[in-house]
Amino acid sequence: MKNLTDKTELIFGYGSLMSYRGLFREKNTEILDVFRVRIKGRRGFAKPSSSNIICMDIDDFMLKGNTIKIDPQPGSVEGLLIKIKQVNFPKYCRREGYFNGNKLITFSSDYECIGEALWALFQKSIDIDPIQSIKEYRKNLKKAINYTSEHYIPHPLDLGDLGFAITFIAPGKYGTGNASLTSRKEERNISHLLDITDVLKRKFLDKEAFLNYTLDCLYGGVHGINIRDIINLIPKDSEFYKNVQKNLTKETINEEKICFANVIIGNIEFYEEKFGKIDQNLKRSGLNSILNF
Repeated sequence: MKNLTDKTELIFGYGSLMSYRGLFREKNTEILDVFRVRIKGRRGFAKPSSSNIICMDIDDFMLKGNTIKIDPQPGSVEGLLIKIKQVNFPKYCRREGYFNGNKLITFSSDYECIGEALWALFQKSIDIDPIQSIKEYRKNLKKAINYTSEHYIPHPLDLGDLGFAITFIAPGKYGTGNASLTSRKEERNISHLLDITDVLKRKFLDKEAFLNYTLDCLYGGVHGINIRDIINLIPKDSEFYKNVQKNLTKETINEEKICFANVIIGNIEFYEEKFGKIDQNLKRSGLNSILNF
């Protein structure tokens, strides 16, 4: 049995956690390693935040995945897998509006990691219907630790050779696991994934903050993560598209690469060995299609 200080967790980020900008928007903890990973599913804007923006969510997902190969695959969501010390896990939970990460550490004490413990719980929740399986998992998680959230809820991922990871998915049609707790999506009447046009129609949206959040997601493309599905949510003839282009400059893209490489990987050489050259990454991710230089 590992000591708590030796335990680590893997977190799969498919939104702002894909870039240095997003990861270190606030003062962050040490990241031990990073990988590019894909899971089956669809991605879009759907989760209202407490800061008047609408964040990323996924739907029609499978809780299994793998490291990405050379070519992007249709019907999958690519993101960044980050490895952290388990003692730092509650901080990432709080970022997602889930305020009892410490209970998950206690709950998983007999397992190698929280991801493994949640995977075992999910196996006990599986139903013939995939949606019902998620509903049952959330109910069982609520029973196990006497807590759930109207924001994001941690779900396990089986990543094969990489082990078990955690990703945060917003409750909506799947419920929070507590019949008396309404999700933020339900409060704002969001039942499906939204594109930019839908988001901008929403009242009380902080448009500047939402633009910055979207950029945090798009900068994941600097590292070769396929973000074409996010780009396709932005109408090319829109003012929002022009504002995105205006912010995606040679200087900001280079800054994203250098900060990610030096702070997370260690140096540019190791970064390029693991993630590839910038031109290759921009092409693979699809980010080159939106650049205006």
